Amino acid sequence: MKEAQQFVTGHGRAIYSFPVQSFANLVNNIYLIAGDEGWILVDCGSGLEQANADLLAGFTAVTSQFTPVSLSDIRHILITHGHIDHFGGLPFVRQHTDAPIGVHVLDRRVLSNHEERAVFASRRVAQFLESAGVSEEHQQQLMQVYLFAKRYYQSVPVQFLLEEGQPTVSGIQVFHTPGHCSGQVCLLVDDVLLTADHILARITPHQAPESITQSTGLGHYLDSLRKIEQIPGINLGLGGHEEPMRDVYGRIQAIRHAHQERLDKIMDICRARKSIADISRDLFGKVESYHVLLALEEAGAHVEYLYQRGELVAANLDEIEQTSHPVVLYQRL
Repeated sequence: MKEAQQFVTGHGRAIYSFPVQSFANLVNNIYLIAGDEGWILVDCGSGLEQANADLLAGFTAVTSQFTPVSLSDIRHILITHGHIDHFGGLPFVRQHTDAPIGVHVLDRRVLSNHEERAVFASRRVAQFLESAGVSEEHQQQLMQVYLFAKRYYQSVPVQFLLEEGQPTVSGIQVFHTPGHCSGQVCLLVDDVLLTADHILARITPHQAPESITQSTGLGHYLDSLRKIEQIPGINLGLGGHEEPMRDVYGRIQAIRHAHQERLDKIMDICRARKSIADISRDLFGKVESYHVLLALEEAGAHVEYLYQRGELVAANLDEIEQTSHPVVLYQRL
């Protein structure tokens, strides 16, 4: 049987967690909160067959190990951000409950007008890959990988918005933390922070350039880390992936240090003129499949951050001026 976990806040409120296999190499943590207005579901997995089966098995595990609850008991659904592994299961969940769905306004269209969002986002990703110096053949392969998970989700209406500083379900506090995703929110339940993908126990959450999606990018992400760092009294962090965090503040410092190390490496790499594709290979070596796109976006986010701050410059201005679709080469000052 799938294992569930129980966490109790300083005020005695129960939070239950169980894992779902959203994709072959990606496990998500799903959270159930016993609220004053009934059960609250936080995120719901990717919507693929295995994830949906794990979602049902997780409810069974919570029932067996702690307290009776089923999908039909859910009274509110909170989506922490608009990445498919966190909201893709909504059409399946909708078969079991008509509970209202809440998400931050910047990710509203991702859930409710998904087809439109996918078209615009894919165009910006294609433009990024071209300017990054990825070959045309490789661009086509990466776009197929990018669009794979986005083609099966069917838009689901959003009933309410998660807004920072505004009352929400059962007194849960919302903190808007853009960077990893435009509408990323962290949810404070008494002294327990559901960090979603903003802060994770082991990895540094993935970053992509703001040129692809507004309100993402490393600058926004670092600002959002500072926002969470200023919240007093967080005794436990529960991420959208990986293990619980007993020291959220220490983890923030470690993540910030990791990004600074990466920025320093890029500055060293860019002693010579380099494209983002070159920089990605120098940073991450040989990677495969979807990880190629992740590596390019991660490199692109850090290059964008340095370029915005004048640490890097475009070193091939003549080519950029004279070419309709130039590859930008970056170099440190």
